[in-house]
Amino acid sequence: MPLKITQRKEAEVPRPTAAGRINENLEAIKAEMLKIGQGMVLEIETGSERAVRGTKALITRASKDIGAKWRHWSQGTKVFARPAEGAARRRRRRSKPAR
Repeated sequence: MPLKITQRKEAEVPRPTAAGRINENLEAIKAEMLKIGQGMVLEIETGSERAVRGTKALITRASKDIGAKWRHWSQGTKVFARPAEGAARRRRRRSKPAR
């Protein structure tokens, strides 16, 4: 079924119930990311295997917000994350110009 989209005046529609809610989990992950020590890994206990995917998404979103790349992986109900190492770039060998 296609979406039916219309435009209405602001006075004709119900007001939002909240001005905007902050995702506390996202903020907590960002705070931990900013204060992690060298050689350390974040370990996040999700409580269920269904929450692992959402937690990984939060890590990705938080890393984009703070402007750093992070790697994440999981085992069971735990999600692990660490800062990604610098992007490994391959050096291309330039062939000698034909004479």
